[in-house]
Amino acid sequence: MVRTSYDDGDSGGPRMVMRSAYPPLTPAVRRLLIANFAIFVVCFALSDRLYAEVVRWLGIDVASWRENAPLVPLWQLVSYGFLHDTSTAYHIGFNMLTLYVFGVMLESELGARRFLITYFASQVVGGALFLAVALLSDSHAVLLGASGACFGVMVAAATLWPRRPMILILVPVTLRTMALIFVGLEVFSLLLVLKGAPSDGVSHVTHLGGVLYGFLAVRTGLVRWDPVRALSERRVTRAVEDAAADERRMDQLLEKIHREGMASLSRGEREFLKRVSSRR
Repeated sequence: MVRTSYDDGDSGGPRMVMRSAYPPLTPAVRRLLIANFAIFVVCFALSDRLYAEVVRWLGIDVASWRENAPLVPLWQLVSYGFLHDTSTAYHIGFNMLTLYVFGVMLESELGARRFLITYFASQVVGGALFLAVALLSDSHAVLLGASGACFGVMVAAATLWPRRPMILILVPVTLRTMALIFVGLEVFSLLLVLKGAPSDGVSHVTHLGGVLYGFLAVRTGLVRWDPVRALSERRVTRAVEDAAADERRMDQLLEKIHREGMASLSRGEREFLKRVSSRR
């Protein structure tokens, strides 16, 4: 990929703007890339026995969920996304390239916090869907990799900017077309497995779970939801409402004093006057 700026095509049709430099990394994407590559290197250096233990504890181990219910290892829904197959560079390479291309795009629009919510929510939904299918089918598989999160980010970007141009294997296509190609391949691969074809070792269900979340998050507006900001705004609103309520009660008590005198106030009313007066 060599593009650093795009035009959605909303003003006069799609236009492609080519640059010679790669898009600069955004903060959250940079941290995710560093974390994933660092963990991959550490796992690669481990012995096969130790690596198997790491996968059992941090990957989504269906057997652990089945055997330890209801005390299931919930952390695996997050930790599995930081583990990748150490027998090949393709697994982590494809995921991190997808994260870089679409993650930078999405974080630049949403900000780090909203982007991370989309990323990890896609990962959790993908992992949960894998678990549901595996538990129902009596599978003993183990899931690892950031593919669910990366598919969610890719589809979220494609849903936000369907006409934005990209390059796919030297061919210019829109984001919508690129996403439909990848999602179509996932659906086709899943159907082949369901028809009895030998498993390719890829959890297409996890990918499609991420796809589903990424699409719905944009369509419902959830992709722009920021819980920290919402909580902060709620606190401000509550403070304003409480202050207004205090003012109304203060006015009522002052009227009571005017009518009946200070001695008519109860202990609680006196304490309220003292508390409100100390804030002024």
